Amino acid sequence: MSGTEQGTRRIRRGRRVAMIGVAVAAVAAVTAAMIGPVSGALAAPAARSATPASWAPVSYEHAQLSVPGSWLVESPQQISCGFPGADGMIFAGLKPGIPKGYGCGLTASLAWILPAGKIPKGLTHHKPTAVIHGIPVYRLASAKGTSAYLVPELGVRIGARGKSASRVLATLTRSPLSVVLRHGPAARVPAGWAWRSFGGVWMAVPASWTVQRENQWATCGTGLEPSTLLLIDATKPPLYLPCPFLIPSATADQAQPGLTVVTGKYAARSVGESYGSCQSRRGLRICLSTITGQGGLFGGVLIFSVSRPKHATTFFLLGLSGSGASARAVFDSIGIHRA
Repeated sequence: MSGTEQGTRRIRRGRRVAMIGVAVAAVAAVTAAMIGPVSGALAAPAARSATPASWAPVSYEHAQLSVPGSWLVESPQQISCGFPGADGMIFAGLKPGIPKGYGCGLTASLAWILPAGKIPKGLTHHKPTAVIHGIPVYRLASAKGTSAYLVPELGVRIGARGKSASRVLATLTRSPLSVVLRHGPAARVPAGWAWRSFGGVWMAVPASWTVQRENQWATCGTGLEPSTLLLIDATKPPLYLPCPFLIPSATADQAQPGLTVVTGKYAARSVGESYGSCQSRRGLRICLSTITGQGGLFGGVLIFSVSRPKHATTFFLLGLSGSGASARAVFDSIGIHRA
């Protein structure tokens, strides 16, 4: 058994799997040249996407940073360290740090997205330190070799250290979640999409997506199948699968397009989340899962319930991939009648 296998631990939440991997052997100390704080405007990558090739986006609430795909994603649901080849970490929703007793520690290269905390009054009336992809940022005092910024528009603060710090911070953009949930007119359903009805609810999805039907929840990870509309009429209790362990890297946690819809007797037990932040729309009451916006494995999926008077609740798991524009079109299409 390898060190990685020895150190593997797993927790289950709502039948999806948040994995915590820790190698038993301590990681040797690593030294790396640290770059100084970034000054002036942060240059965005030349590519149209904010995510450079071989990198992967990591979201937290309304913000997104991209990092090399091999970096570990740390979140309240998953803390990992000690994997060979993982030469960086990004912390989404928690301060950088590895609990004592894990036998390994932080990498030289780090990044983080944290809640903004208290924003100084009148700050946004001042000239920002830089503007990244149209988003003003304001420098924060930080340790030598670290760059940190407050991002009032997105309600977060970001930071990075190590040789890739300036490139990571230059990828700042709005998360797909912020696109899906932003105020404004409903997104139009793109031409050529297919309308589907399930559980008394209509929705539109790309016509290229595969449609699968099941009578039992039996999924791993986020509960999504890439580019698939998975319709589950949960007439049987959820099936607990021996889900494979995947190193929680930025690439492995990357959001995928897809939609899973769950109805039936065991629907609530299958999805297994609590809900709040409700809104009424087109005859439906839509409530977001309390884990909405959290990073890590759950950062790439929007989980919500849809209910109407005298009808059973239907549950949705929507992939938050790409810019979020397609996911918004799916989300806004949901109703008791076709739009």
